[in-house]
Amino acid sequence: MFPVQTAIKALLSALPERAEPFSGSEYPLPVHAAYLADVPSDMTALSGRLSAFSGTDVKPLVDPILICAEAIESAQPDRGKYFIPDRKVQDYVFMGSKWRAGWALVLGGNGSEQLIQDLQEREFMVFTDLPGLPDTWDIGSRETSPVYFLQMMVRFGLTWGRIKPGDDHQLGHYLEKDMPGVVIIRKDLTPLKYLVALGLMKLGAPALVPSTFPFPYGNRVVADTDREILERINGFENLRTKRYGDETISLPEYANTAYAHQEFPVAGRLGGPISFLCMRPAGTEERVSRDFRGREDCHDIGILIEVREKDFSIDISATMERAAYRALNFVDNWRARDSTEGFVIEWADTAPFSVEKAEEALRTGIRMQFPALEDFDISIIRQKDRLATLAPAIARFKRERALIIDSMTEENTDLFCVCTECRPFSLVHTCIITPDRTPMCAARSYFSVKASAYFGSDQKPYKRRSETTVPLRHVFKRGKVIDLARGEYEGVNEAYRAMTAGALTRVRLHSLDEVPHTSCGCFQNLAFRIRGQGGIGIMKRGSSAVTPDGRTWEMLANYAGGKQSDGIMGVSNQYIASPNFLRGDGGLKSLVWADSEVYSWVRSQLPPNQRVATEDVKTVAELKAFLLSVDT
Repeated sequence: MFPVQTAIKALLSALPERAEPFSGSEYPLPVHAAYLADVPSDMTALSGRLSAFSGTDVKPLVDPILICAEAIESAQPDRGKYFIPDRKVQDYVFMGSKWRAGWALVLGGNGSEQLIQDLQEREFMVFTDLPGLPDTWDIGSRETSPVYFLQMMVRFGLTWGRIKPGDDHQLGHYLEKDMPGVVIIRKDLTPLKYLVALGLMKLGAPALVPSTFPFPYGNRVVADTDREILERINGFENLRTKRYGDETISLPEYANTAYAHQEFPVAGRLGGPISFLCMRPAGTEERVSRDFRGREDCHDIGILIEVREKDFSIDISATMERAAYRALNFVDNWRARDSTEGFVIEWADTAPFSVEKAEEALRTGIRMQFPALEDFDISIIRQKDRLATLAPAIARFKRERALIIDSMTEENTDLFCVCTECRPFSLVHTCIITPDRTPMCAARSYFSVKASAYFGSDQKPYKRRSETTVPLRHVFKRGKVIDLARGEYEGVNEAYRAMTAGALTRVRLHSLDEVPHTSCGCFQNLAFRIRGQGGIGIMKRGSSAVTPDGRTWEMLANYAGGKQSDGIMGVSNQYIASPNFLRGDGGLKSLVWADSEVYSWVRSQLPPNQRVATEDVKTVAELKAFLLSVDT
């Protein structure tokens, strides 16, 4: 029989008179918020409830024990070492959902080092009660320390699931289906620690437990050995998965992506004013013969890649051309670049240039980055007369390409793009990209997303298992204009409807009001309405500023992350600089507040005499007075 009274006695002996708020979070006591919202907890009442318990079924104990466990940890002098602040939680949600298989909490003390290493190799983020291990988050070894992992779980639901504080029933359902975490119990725990771990399971965390696990409850699988744990861990539906196609594309043995930024003494060099590297649609000019046997009579070089794919357009050729540069730089002790003299390729004395090696590196390196690109020819030219003939045509093509790209706008472009790469952690976020609206993460562009939509990408994030068929990137027709100023289009609304299974049906790309664009979580900045004033504010990611209406970065990011939220939207630096920035709301003319860093670079784009406050203005009343004042 489980020693319930032993666990209760251990808890009550450490219970403080009151819980002390943790710093660095919108929810200073996250577990308390999950259960009680803003109702103060009564330690005396909780203590009396636990003291009076005389049954054997531990289920009624779990909720009060979790609240008390958080209170115990809040009173510890080293709580700042183990508490995970909101900024770190936001990072862990992003990394643990998109670029990792999930979060794994390993409990059970010594003997877990090899298992933890194996989990890390399988791309799990590992939290553990075993201190001192590299690349893990140490939660502490106290009996109540698993509550730190629970606090992270809770904030995932409150923030990303939009669960209301106090609704622990709905929170549990959301976490069970979507929270990317798992608890692994390696061996028998103390009675109190078992009950705290059971609380994590009750709120949705699946668990791998030993055969000695004392409770029949929870979403659990028995696994006694490291091998059993590793074999069974991916069976949980809440964890993310990564899917690949059947084809394996690998670089030759002399190439590696790690060599891309390699430094070395230059022993040889090709390049000059008539040298070039160009990737263009086949048929742009007369096809160049793939003849490598001609006389190499100059120090210039031309590399021409001609693509015969129907979706390979001029506007994406520049983006994909950069993949060719990277492919050459993957070669050990090679460097390819553009210089003031034209295209240049350099090498160390241990890796002399070879036409055959260059062609192989280009073909595999380009396809590794765009795996669906198959039909293309590579011509490497070393003859001066042929280069002299080709170079003017290549230069003309690149000039015309630049003009086409620079002139593309939402109004004259029929095709828009959608990216769902952040959906592993942002449940309905559907990023619409146009020539005028770059993604809020600033890691992509309209052209790179379009190229990846057609030809695949080496960027393969983990996905929700329920969304393995949702395309990472997609091209669609813009459709009829509904509201040009606010950026509402029929095609965009239909893309939202299709990509969110009807959860969202409308979006305005260039307005904060009512149905703004959803926000991911890796946004570069946040644009938002100032409560009580109505103008627009902009805050840079991670800023320490506080808005005039009293909001911090953590609060804004929690409100926006993963959702469509009236009055707030993630925005990139490039989009802020665009003439279409929030054009439905007046654009930068409506900016009334920005943190100092944003203001320092945006001020040159503002109309003359426009007044914009920074964090020196502390309240909405001060902001209104500042906007009405006149510079002297």
